[in-house]
Amino acid sequence: MRDVDKTKEQLLDELAGLRRRVVELEDADAERTQTEQERERLIVELDAFAHTVAHDLKAPLGIVIGMSELLRQSTDIAFGDMHLEVLRSIIWNAYKMDTIIDELLVLAGVRRLEEVPMAPLDMEQIAVEAQQRLIYMIEEYRAEIVLLPADAWPAALGYAPWVEEVWANYISNAIKYGGQPPRVELGAAPHPGGMVIFWVRDNGGGIAPEDRKRLFAPFTRLDRMRARGHGLGLSIVQRIVERLGGKVGVESTPGQGSKFSFTLPAAPTD
Repeated sequence: MRDVDKTKEQLLDELAGLRRRVVELEDADAERTQTEQERERLIVELDAFAHTVAHDLKAPLGIVIGMSELLRQSTDIAFGDMHLEVLRSIIWNAYKMDTIIDELLVLAGVRRLEEVPMAPLDMEQIAVEAQQRLIYMIEEYRAEIVLLPADAWPAALGYAPWVEEVWANYISNAIKYGGQPPRVELGAAPHPGGMVIFWVRDNGGGIAPEDRKRLFAPFTRLDRMRARGHGLGLSIVQRIVERLGGKVGVESTPGQGSKFSFTLPAAPTD
């Protein structure tokens, strides 16, 4: 009888221990949930802050760019070489700031938009508009941009404002890290699994295998001495493409240039 009572006591002790463990786990779970909720709240607030700041900066920066361009094109003022160089630097850096602001707006949109409005894309027009955004950079580097003919673009689904951002990032990187002068080719082809693959190929020095692994991480910049980027572009590209149901990729051989790609779902055809 004494042994039975002892066994009961042991069982009760074990049961009490299990109950304490369950309570501890429930408390930890509640704390984890609260931490996750706090994290989500902070992300929402950060996105809202980035969106507000970007919009607030957009207007005065547009004035700086507009006035600088007007000054550069003026025939009534005799500029010396030094003045022209300073003016070009102002315009160039203003455009860079404008690009950073656009990327902040896109990044906020990628996180905030719950349902992406997918639609058939006029990819030639989107690529042309991305190229127009970079016209000052293209002139500065004397870059050659080679586009596909209008009827050679495979039909794909996506969200045009985001896809334009992908092209703009890929093209600007191809110009910065391309040859001298840069030659940038844009291409596309059907891809297995009902997808379409698009790419940008440059004539630069290529990327070492160990560097390719970290290309799409935030704030990664290759060849820092040659091109001083802000490092947001490729991480934003990856976020966009994955939200659109595709994948990013890179192929490169040192000394033979690089080819950056992204896939999108193919558009249904009649």
